[in-house]
Amino acid sequence: MAYITITQLSARLGSTLYARLTDRVNGSVADQAAAQQIVDEAEAEADSYLSVRYATPVDLTTHPELSNVLEARVLDLAENTAWRGSPFVNDVPERIQTLYAAALRWFESAAAGAVNLPSATPAAGPTAEDDSPRYTTRDRTFTSDELDGL
Repeated sequence: MAYITITQLSARLGSTLYARLTDRVNGSVADQAAAQQIVDEAEAEADSYLSVRYATPVDLTTHPELSNVLEARVLDLAENTAWRGSPFVNDVPERIQTLYAAALRWFESAAAGAVNLPSATPAAGPTAEDDSPRYTTRDRTFTSDELDGL
């Protein structure tokens, strides 16, 4: 299941920039195959973080409340990937780097459990129970009365 589409990437970048960042030959005509590769890379990067705690890809039909947040974060990843992959761009703008870093922090938080997403798979690690040590004792073999005088 896709978190974003190439149409959403195009809308985010605008048609001129979308063509410049996806056309690897001339930088003037949008290349849908290159755009799909950018989207696939961004989704794979997102899943690499989410898979630590959740079944991936996250099913957005079961959890529609996640579609907006995942769309925004994955678009941040995709935009950075588009800028880095273009032969017609020297440097990634600071705004894009900032959004990318924030998206990575969010995915790291989700992987660490600081951001809880609903999922069909329970979180890995300890449960909600108290996980302190548990022990039981047996009855004493010798009581103080039996050892009196020893």
